[in-house]
Amino acid sequence: MTIKRLVLIVLTIFAIARIGLSLVESWGQPQIQTNLELRQTNLVLHGWEWKNTNPDSAASEQSNQESKVDWTVARNALIGAEPFQSAQKQYETARQLAQTNQSNVLTKLQKFSIGKVTTPNDRSQSQSPATPLTQNSYPSEQQQLQESLSDIEQLIARLDLRIGILQAQQGKTDAAIETWDAQTYPNGSLETAGVLMGLWSEPSLVLPDAEQKIEQNLDNWFRYRALSQLYQVQQRQSDLLSLQTQEQETAEQAIVKLFVIAVIPGFNTLLGLVILVCLVGQLLFQGKQSLIATNHNVPWKTAWDGEIIWQVLIFGFFAIGQLLLPLLIGLSLGIVGINPANFTVQMSAFYVLLTYLIMAFGGLLVMYLSIKPFLPLPEDWFSFKWRSNWIVWGVGGYLIALPL
Repeated sequence: MTIKRLVLIVLTIFAIARIGLSLVESWGQPQIQTNLELRQTNLVLHGWEWKNTNPDSAASEQSNQESKVDWTVARNALIGAEPFQSAQKQYETARQLAQTNQSNVLTKLQKFSIGKVTTPNDRSQSQSPATPLTQNSYPSEQQQLQESLSDIEQLIARLDLRIGILQAQQGKTDAAIETWDAQTYPNGSLETAGVLMGLWSEPSLVLPDAEQKIEQNLDNWFRYRALSQLYQVQQRQSDLLSLQTQEQETAEQAIVKLFVIAVIPGFNTLLGLVILVCLVGQLLFQGKQSLIATNHNVPWKTAWDGEIIWQVLIFGFFAIGQLLLPLLIGLSLGIVGINPANFTVQMSAFYVLLTYLIMAFGGLLVMYLSIKPFLPLPEDWFSFKWRSNWIVWGVGGYLIALPL
């Protein structure tokens, strides 16, 4: 056994163990469900408010009424008959997930607040008093956990505001007020919760800067509902009509997006199924003359064996991407005194992009050095012919994979 093969075996075992432990540990990592994951739910709520009304239409009132009924049926078929209940369940599920993540983060933060400090004077003692660790003990991980905890708390507050509005929309005013009546909101959400409680109370109460608080802390369908309630309480009919016009425009856009989301995947799946059936049928009847059997008798020979592939995978991906690169980046950032936890969103995105570019360059370099003894490669290796039918095979393969 050569030294290279021995190193590959050791690194392979280490890679399997590391990746396995990372997968197990990932189950306990905080996973914040953001508004992006609830975007389709918000589209459904917007779409429910859509009404096919056209005041400039020259059609008769009876035809317009029939059109309303038809479009209402189509809307219900696309969205569902009870969107508010479904949306509330999804937001409550998101809140439960956020609470679970909050508990996980709090458990991890407790590890930083308990520790033991042993001095030369009390080494003879069996136990030393527990003292809290300073913030400098684990600055990076602890700071990240604290930021995650703050994000989760703000997320829970935002979800509670929206769950309450969904409850109020279903006529469950008491449940909505109970949802908003929490003492753990951040400042902005706490003030907004007070505004919502006042608007849906009996009698209604409009707090100062109510509209500003709604604009700052609510968005999408929830913003429209809160502003609509505010304008109705204040009897601002012109503002209410203007708001309804804006909402109808947003609802029309939501209907189009929901149609695309619902129809295009189904159409692509159906098209892929048709292509698959046709190709299999052609293979059964035409055999080697079928499209699938194209180049079936043309071998694709490689000059290297499986050990080269193994070498590129372990050295190029694992050794560089999982060992060397994190170590070098960590040392470099530590030398210059940069903490990635303090990055903005744009800086974090650039940091991730740069990391992947370096990892890709390292992997390609290892691949080149590994196959360099076998150069030059045959002509049909890594050949790019933009005017060939590669795009047909690519799109066709994607469509066929959908129903499988």
